Order: sequence, then C-alpha cells, then structure tokens
Amino acid sequence: MGRIAQGTKVLAEGGYERVFRQTFETVPKEQLLNSFACYLSTSAGPVMGVLYVSTAKLAYCSDNPLSYKNGSQTEWNLYKVYLHYPCTMLLKLGCKS
Repeated sequence: MGRIAQGTKVLAEGGYERVFRQTFETVPKEQLLNSFACYLSTSAGPVMGVLYVSTAKLAYCSDNPLSYKNGSQTEWNLYKVYLHYPCTMLLKLGCKS
C-alpha cells in the first residue's frame, strides 16, 4: 500500500490515535504522542508500516498482512512489534505528553 493509500485508510478509520488503540492493547491514560511512516528491516526485506510513540510504548505495525506457513497452509497476519517502557524514560528522552 502506498503512502497516499495508507493515509486514506487512516482517515477512513478515524485517525492514527484510533488505529493505534484498535491495533494494540493500551493502558489507562496512555496517550499517542506521535506516529511515523517507516520501513522495518527484516531478513525477508523491508516492511512498510507505521511506528507509534505513546506514553507507555514504542510500537510498529505493518501496513499490509504478511504471509507465513503454518504446516501446509499459508496464513496472513499484520507484523507487529512493541516495547513497553516506564513513564520516567520519557522524561530522560525529553518527550512531553
């Protein structure tokens, strides 16, 4: 999906905040600080998606599902990665919520 199509999808689904909350579990009072279009480098090549920075985690989700084999069947899933961090880490990074 190109950047224009991805932006259209985000608008149709209610914005990055809503997509973030639908895609990842969030904790009470967690706020999305920013989002960035990016590529995640994998052994299979780059995967286009969005990097989310919130008050509780750094998270990435691919724009499109990726295929993988489960036994003899091909299955499809979004590629997701996230790291939780303590709120005090934001102060060290100079981020403001």
